[in-house]
Parts: sequence; structure tokens; C-alpha cells
Amino acid sequence: MKKVLTLDGANLQLNDLKEILKGDLDIVVEIQDHVKNHILQSRNTVDMIVQKKIPIYGISTGFGKFKEIYIPHQEMVDLQKNLIISHASCVGEPLKPNIVLVMMILRLNCLIRGFSGVRMCLIESLQQAINKKLIPKVPCQGSVGASGDLAPLSHLALGLMGIGEIWIDGQYIDADQALKINDFEPLEYMEKEGLAMNNGTQMMAAINLETLMRSQYVMDAADLALGLTSYALQTNYNFLKCHKGNSNKTLNILSSLIGETCQEQIKTNPKSIQTAFTTHQIIRQSIEENLKILEREINSTSDNPIIDNERQSARSGGNFHGEYMGMLADNMCIALQRLCIFSERRQERLVNSEVGDCGLPMFLTSKGGLLNGYMIPQYTSAALVSENKVLTHPSCIDTVPTSANIEDHVSMGAYSARKAMQVVSNAEYIIAIELMCAAQGLEFAKIQLPPKISSCLKFIRNIIPDVKTQDIFMNQYIELMAHNLRHGQINQLMQELQLL
Repeated sequence: MKKVLTLDGANLQLNDLKEILKGDLDIVVEIQDHVKNHILQSRNTVDMIVQKKIPIYGISTGFGKFKEIYIPHQEMVDLQKNLIISHASCVGEPLKPNIVLVMMILRLNCLIRGFSGVRMCLIESLQQAINKKLIPKVPCQGSVGASGDLAPLSHLALGLMGIGEIWIDGQYIDADQALKINDFEPLEYMEKEGLAMNNGTQMMAAINLETLMRSQYVMDAADLALGLTSYALQTNYNFLKCHKGNSNKTLNILSSLIGETCQEQIKTNPKSIQTAFTTHQIIRQSIEENLKILEREINSTSDNPIIDNERQSARSGGNFHGEYMGMLADNMCIALQRLCIFSERRQERLVNSEVGDCGLPMFLTSKGGLLNGYMIPQYTSAALVSENKVLTHPSCIDTVPTSANIEDHVSMGAYSARKAMQVVSNAEYIIAIELMCAAQGLEFAKIQLPPKISSCLKFIRNIIPDVKTQDIFMNQYIELMAHNLRHGQINQLMQELQLL
């Protein structure tokens, strides 16, 4: 049964889009009736501007440096067509279809707010394209995040004109052919409508949404890995920061998982464990705050100019700018990298018997020399942590002026979002490797395991074989463990054990 998503421009929730980001595109979008009047009023204002030949940016004038050039009435529709065709200049690999579908939904949610001046028939056509899963090909590189994601959103708009390619049934085909197969009339953008389609932050927001959704799973799994590693190494976890009640979720997870059994068995006390409770908690708070920012963004207007129905005019502003989305993404890169650094150092403690007195064998194998155990997975984590160091450098601290210096400050938020997606992917692998190492450490630890830790070990053993007396093909098992993390199985386990 298809999920129905009802939009009103103001109350779209991030969880409404979670299944799409997981790959389930079986969704139908509906629009609340009460928004239609505002949409019609907004369009009437645009029609009045056109009829009275009032010079308004992007409606009856050119764009950017051409803003002083008045466009005659008979050429205003060509102006919008030329805008989309010329601005569709991205390069590189295409965005995943589910990301583009989320972009389309977010753009629709923005347009129905009634500040964009588009016709009701355009709204209905975009809704139809979403419901028919006519997903244009959108290359990922080319947005500077100034007037929003101008170039990527132009590719989206272009495909619905029947130009370019559209993804159908697992492959890209000629856009015009795809529209014909689905009995979809190619869109023709009237006055203001091309500009309404390509001004916005929807690519940045869609990518950030997936990153944040996956970051929640990474965060939970990192807390679990911290607990399993702590127990395998028999370290203490005293927490003295002043947080009231149950505000520290990491500590609550660890207390529920381990209980009090390790408090008097302190053998090692590395900073990667000792301070992780503070570090993990601030990272979790960062994820939660960024989710709130993103939810505000997807229910906001990101057009230019904004149609003012009361004054029957239009106002230009910076609503399309990508600074919010860029800083959010760069913040997430930093936060996730902190998790990764701590995790990799804990892995070193697990596999290197020379750095502590925990009693675990070198590289977690009983036949060192003949077997290599977990020697090389820690290499992989080290490589990914190093890669993240480069990716974590903020993109939004840079700006390269564009459009003949009209856009003298750009956010570079699109690349911030794209690299954050790579950082969270690397984080999934790193935390997955720690879970594998911790499970192997627990196999060697000569201590009784609490019930919840035993359940976690059993879960991991159903995925990853024991390497006490054998070497295994690590790649396939790292991928399998990361897959379980990425798709929420680790999170589900923690819920079943009442850790969350």
C-alpha cells in the first residue's frame, strides 16, 4: 500500500521522508486544499505585474548582471525557458534518484506556500511528476549555493520540460520519451515560474537530510560500540559532568548496557573511553539541533523575488542563500569526525596488546603469526579517519564571486552537503569495524558478560564469524556490518534491548 504524504507548506516533518531516503519510492503526494487560495492570489499578483509592465527582477527583467534590461511582454515566457536551459550546467555523477525525489517534494512544499507566483497547473504538474516517479537526472557538481541550488534545480526543471534524461524503472532514458510513456505533458514555464523552480536550497537540504538520518544510526551504534569496547577492555566509565537527570543519553545507554559491574575492575583508562561520554553527548546534541534547523528550512520560502500579495508587488531578498545548509553540513562533518577519531583509537586499544593490560591477544587472534585477526581492519579505519580529516575542512568558509560579482558572496553549501555524505559513509564503516573488534574482544575477555552485552554479541556473531582460529574475508563482513548499521538493524537491536 502506497504511503500518502500530505503537504501544506508548513508542517512537513523529516520523518515523513525517511522511507524515501532508505530507497522506498512508493509514495503519493497530496496537497491540502486550504493552501490553494494563497497560490491563486500569488499568481494573480504576477499577472498584474506583467499586464502593467512593471519592471520586476526575473519576471520582466533579465537575471543577475542583466537585471536592468527590461524584457518585452512577448518574450517573457522565452526568458523563463532560457533561464532553465542555460542554468542546467552541472557536471559529474548524477544524484541518487531518491535524493532527487526528495528535492522535488521539498520544492513542491516550498511552492505551495504561496509566495512564488506560480500557476496552480504547475503545482499540479509537479505533484503528478512526483506521483508518477518521473525523476530527472541531476548531476551533483555545479552549485555554489548562492541563489540556492540554481544549476541542480534547473536540471530538475529541465527534465520536466522533456529535455535531458529521466530515471524510470532503474535506468535513465530520454526525458521526452519518458514523459510520453507516462502521458505527461512537458512543462512550459510562464512568467516567474522558471525562477520559482530553480531558486532554492532543496538539493542541499535533501542531501543533508539523508546525512542526518544516517548520523542518528551512527550515533546510536557508536554508543553501543563504546559500551562493548569498555567492557572488553574492562575500563571504568565514571562520568562527572554536570548534566541534570537523564540528559546524557550516552551515559544512560552505557549504564543500561553495562550496569555497575566494571566500576571496581579498572585496568586501563584511555582518554578515548574516559572522555567519550562527554564527546558523544555533545555530538548527539549537535545532530538533534541540526535536525531542528533542517526542519525549519524545508518549511520555509527560498524563492527570489517573493510575491507580496498585500502590496501587490514583489520583494527581492536572500531567502535562497545556502549558508544555513552549508554550515549545518560542515558542522556535521566535524561532529562525525570526532566520533570516528575516538572509535579508531579504541580499536587500537582492542587490537594492540602492547598499549594496555587488558589481557586480549595481539590483533584478537589466538594464532598470531599464522593468523592476522583484526590487524588490517584497523588500517581501514585509520585510512578513513585520515580521509575525513580532509573532508572535514569547512567548505562554507570559502567564497568565489560569480555572476559578474553580483553574487559577491556564495555559501559553497552544496559541496559542504556532498562531502558530509561521504563523511557519514566513512563513519558507518569505522563504527562497524569497532563493533566487530569489540565483539571479538568479548570472546577473549575472561569475565562474565551481562545479559544485554551477551545479546549484542550474539547479534554480531549471527553476522560476523569468530576469528579466534581462522582468518576471514574481511571486506565482505565489514560491508555487511556497515549495511546493518546504515539500515537501522543496530538501532532496532538497541531498542529491543531497551537501550534507547
